[in-house]
Amino acid sequence: MTLSRLLPVTFTVSLLLASCGQQAATEHVSKAPTSTAAQAQTNAALHTLAKQLAKAMVEPGVRTLIAQQTALRVTGDTEALYATLASQSTGKGTFAQSLSSGLSAQSLNALVAQIPNLHIAVRGAAWNAETTLPLVAVATEGGDEYAPVTAYDAQGRVHILDGRTAPTMPVVAVGVNERVDAQGTVLPQILPGTQNGANLTAQVCHGVKLVRVDIQDAKEPFIRGSAEIFVAVKGAGIGWHGQLTSVFDAAHHIVEQYFGCTDGDVHFYWYERDGGAQNHMLYVGPYSFGWMNDNEDDFMGSVKMQKSLFDGSTTDIRDMGTTKQYTQ
Repeated sequence: MTLSRLLPVTFTVSLLLASCGQQAATEHVSKAPTSTAAQAQTNAALHTLAKQLAKAMVEPGVRTLIAQQTALRVTGDTEALYATLASQSTGKGTFAQSLSSGLSAQSLNALVAQIPNLHIAVRGAAWNAETTLPLVAVATEGGDEYAPVTAYDAQGRVHILDGRTAPTMPVVAVGVNERVDAQGTVLPQILPGTQNGANLTAQVCHGVKLVRVDIQDAKEPFIRGSAEIFVAVKGAGIGWHGQLTSVFDAAHHIVEQYFGCTDGDVHFYWYERDGGAQNHMLYVGPYSFGWMNDNEDDFMGSVKMQKSLFDGSTTDIRDMGTTKQYTQ
């Protein structure tokens, strides 16, 4: 996925926002989504594995194992890493053995090696694994994240699903997990560098608290599950960078998140995390947070707010298009 950027706003709008204590962000124009050669190789392996898994789904033990392990939500969503499933029993053998039907063990291992952090996920409607034989879909890497989704049934037939609308039936998906690092460890929700303003005196300290956030577009297609919404908050004496786990879809969310105390203006940067790399600097206009995210993460809005807006007497609303935040 490609990090979306906002076009520079007009001078007139910037003046209006500044008069309200809000500074519009200057962002780069987004690039057309493309796939690299490595991603194309990963996608080819995913399609082969999806066909294999669709055939294996006729075995009740395979369906039961997937349903049980994804329900644990170890990563925070209904998905399980292949590394966890591979050696587990389906009642007739291991999961890996069921998946390798018609392939050699070496061929299966070679396919899996082309897919970093391979996971099996459950998407769409609620799934009764005892009675329902689901399609197996492919969550491809690179390109248009909302492109039509290819899925396979047990007979190998192809089904095309709408990439923008969650299906009314359950779907099992194979893809690359976004919530773990290269070693398969779940990524932290609170990222390094947090300050809470504890060194500031009460006379100059302004507490910064988020009480609600409205998400118009969570920047995550159904095939990838729940969105991982992150916010970076930075000002004099304060710095908070992490995931709001209660905010994961396009809806109105009541939250009580205290970011800390500051004696200066505060900058906010919102994004939906798609990767774990750190190769893109976070900034609002000319202001740099000193923190980085993945350049494939999806930008969801940014704003600068004056410290006077955090006196606790009123709730201040800032509409950034995709994201509307309510602070005190």
